[in-house]
Amino acid sequence: MKKTYDLKIMDREVLSQEVFKILLEKPADMPEIIPGQFFGLKADDNGYPLLRRPISVSRVDANSFELTIKLVGQGTELIYNKKIGETINVLGPVGNGFYLEEAKKNSIIVGGGIGISPVKELARVLKNKFNDDFPVLLGFRDEPFDLEDFSLYSSKIEIATESGITGTKGYVTTLLEEHLKENEIDTVYVCGPHVMLKAVKLLCDRYNVTTQLLMEERMACGIGACLVCTCAIKEGTEIKNKRVCKDGPVFYGSEVVFDV
Repeated sequence: MKKTYDLKIMDREVLSQEVFKILLEKPADMPEIIPGQFFGLKADDNGYPLLRRPISVSRVDANSFELTIKLVGQGTELIYNKKIGETINVLGPVGNGFYLEEAKKNSIIVGGGIGISPVKELARVLKNKFNDDFPVLLGFRDEPFDLEDFSLYSSKIEIATESGITGTKGYVTTLLEEHLKENEIDTVYVCGPHVMLKAVKLLCDRYNVTTQLLMEERMACGIGACLVCTCAIKEGTEIKNKRVCKDGPVFYGSEVVFDV
């Protein structure tokens, strides 16, 4: 059973009208946090909302870790209203993160919307591992956020916005295809909305490039007991439902079946 912690909020920052981040203390006995893992946050101590909110880790330091959160309902609003110095109960780290054992330098990091958050920690870890910057392609509907932090971990950041407010007008897949055409790419690591994950997978399949997809699904228990957050995974000739919280949230693109 995963351990729960009551952690102090060390800092908080509002990034946009609907996105904020909090910095939590990291206890000495907490297991190593792998890029792509998440925590289940208890929104309030009064028992309502009942379910924890699954939030991916966006940065890890020696004594703290950061969570970037999108305001989407009552639970995240309660978390937003917490002050520096208050505590929050968290479960985790939960799930399997990105598979980095065979990571190579000719890889690309792709994030879209709130899905940029977990790939920020990935960019930091890969930069430290290889002592080099990886290309980071980020897609937004409108105004980008958290770019100052990203610049600490990569000098090779490219932006696409649907509104055209900055960077390339359109989708992040346009930027990705330019890289796939011009370079020999080993792996694309990606997190974002389903439509983006599917588009990246199909694009990379055309170029014979491996993808690792961080799947975002609605979750209830966060530990694999309730079977709410399932996605279709191909095993040989069979298609099975796998739990995103426990078997994922990261899967190889070759496993994921989007149209079931």
